[in-house]
Amino acid sequence: MIFKIFGAIMVIIGLFIGFLVYQAILPIVFGTKTKATIIAVQQVEAKYKKNGRKIIYDLPVFQFDYLNKRITVRDHNSVTDINVVNTQLYIYYSKKYGISRGFSAIEIVFSIISLAFIFFGIIALFKSK
Repeated sequence: MIFKIFGAIMVIIGLFIGFLVYQAILPIVFGTKTKATIIAVQQVEAKYKKNGRKIIYDLPVFQFDYLNKRITVRDHNSVTDINVVNTQLYIYYSKKYGISRGFSAIEIVFSIISLAFIFFGIIALFKSK
């Protein structure tokens, strides 16, 4: 009985992690690959304070052409160095899902973790007596 509960919890956690990875790769799957330029770095203050100090993040601002329009958008998913202004790189952009810089090691690692949780959860569900 305990293995069935453990297996069900592992499958649920694996599906949740898999869903988060799926959402992270939607801009890559449905987006258009385009060449973008980092035109500025904006400093954004965090909503919370750590040890009484404000935390400030440096977020890149991309500018690129998409469907004959010039788009300027700030990437909320990555923190960058101030010295990257005028750097050109390829990004994936979708109007519905936002921007992504492509696959990274984080998506790959969490995909493997998700599959492992689901696999071992199913084994725990069906191998228990």
